[in-house]
Amino acid sequence: MGDFNVISDVSNSILKTLRDNLCPELISSPESIMLTVPSDKNADFQLGLYLYDIQEMREYRQTEYVRISPSQRRLPPKPLNLYYALYINSKSQMSVDAENEQRILGRVMQILMDHPILPEDVTEEDEMGATVTLQTMSFEEKTKLWSVLSTPYQLAIYFSVAPVLLASRKVSSFTRVVDARFQTEQMEGGRR
Repeated sequence: MGDFNVISDVSNSILKTLRDNLCPELISSPESIMLTVPSDKNADFQLGLYLYDIQEMREYRQTEYVRISPSQRRLPPKPLNLYYALYINSKSQMSVDAENEQRILGRVMQILMDHPILPEDVTEEDEMGATVTLQTMSFEEKTKLWSVLSTPYQLAIYFSVAPVLLASRKVSSFTRVVDARFQTEQMEGGRR
């Protein structure tokens, strides 16, 4: 389970995986792959990773407290689904022609396919394992996403990472029952 930084940790893990597998073969510098927003006009990068939505995964929701010590418990973690878009930055000074753009996106698809589960150091105690899943979106859904950003539509790879467990910080103490005594009385003739 991750503290509040688990979302950032997941994004950085994805960036590291992409940088390790794309540079220098298809993208010359690791700094050319960034966590960014497509509407950022000042950033100079070739491949952008954009976190565009976070949703609670109700089907994985837990109701039982998590015991953290013999006398303390924490509210259960919130399971999240993180939605990402990976896109080529068409405004970059290091512009990419259509053929190289397709080669980069093809390699990105391979990387996501070859690394479907995030490393344990990111998800820590998460026994479920956060999994990368490609999203099936209609063209209309994709164009809506880009129009909200006031940015022209761009070809992108859409995927999600889930479940990502966001730990609660609310801890409560309790006293365990360690001894119980019961007293019984024998009744005479069925009466007391």
